[in-house]
Amino acid sequence: MMRQILTGLVLMLAGLGSAHAQIGNSSLPLDIEADHVDVLDAERRIIWRGNVNAIQGTSSIRAQQIDVYYTGNGTGGSGAGSWGDIDRIVATEDVYYITPTQRARGQQGVYTLATETIVLTGDVVINQGDNVITATRFVTNLATGNSSWESGEGGRVRAVLQTRQDDDTTEGSDSPSNR
Repeated sequence: MMRQILTGLVLMLAGLGSAHAQIGNSSLPLDIEADHVDVLDAERRIIWRGNVNAIQGTSSIRAQQIDVYYTGNGTGGSGAGSWGDIDRIVATEDVYYITPTQRARGQQGVYTLATETIVLTGDVVINQGDNVITATRFVTNLATGNSSWESGEGGRVRAVLQTRQDDDTTEGSDSPSNR
């Protein structure tokens, strides 16, 4: 009996990578670790809890919990194949998405595969180099590249964007100090 449970768990966890979820280069393996993992077969859900770190290539997601929900449209049998494809991935509590050029932080992140959208909420901070944008909600469509930021009651979206400074144009530039 224990061997069947372990075999089923391995099959379900292996299904995570084959469902085309990606946080980085999809041709690379998805390496995910946590303090605890629950597989909820009836709910078609896997819960990774406690210092979760998922790495794919040079991109990573860190959070206190990541829930992976499956569509349930699989092709019979037991194991992750019968669960279907991944429907959505929900990361909660101190969510960080890190690439070599960008860092994003929030309290919850939801990646919905069907719509190819990521929604990050709760004190959102996004850094790219020295540029910073803060908001309470960030939505991006990976297929179109369109993104939007918004803030809650009385709040405002704020961006601090650095301009390029060429060393040889400082003197004689059109800066207020040279006018």
